[in-house]
Amino acid sequence: MNYIILDFNGIKSLWTLHEYFKEVFNLPDYYGYNMDALWDCLDCSFEFPTTIVLKNIENIPSEMNEATEIMLELFEYLQRDNEKVTVQIESNEFGDNSAFIV
Repeated sequence: MNYIILDFNGIKSLWTLHEYFKEVFNLPDYYGYNMDALWDCLDCSFEFPTTIVLKNIENIPSEMNEATEIMLELFEYLQRDNEKVTVQIESNEFGDNSAFIV
């Protein structure tokens, strides 16, 4: 089982978000720095069971709400379409460190 932890602390712009995705997922140089390109790269990328943990989403700036919603939908679709992928969100919003599956 592979674990990928995406910690969104420090994400301040769409550019830094996509730079982070490129680094964590080891995306190719031609990565397009948008959610469609992220989907294209991740859709068939997981050969082994993988859990993707999304942490500190609430720390993404509010001006990025639209991008955050699209990102969450992308991970929801990824989990739905690929039986090897499980996505969990760790929420500190209420101080309880609860984790739940998208």
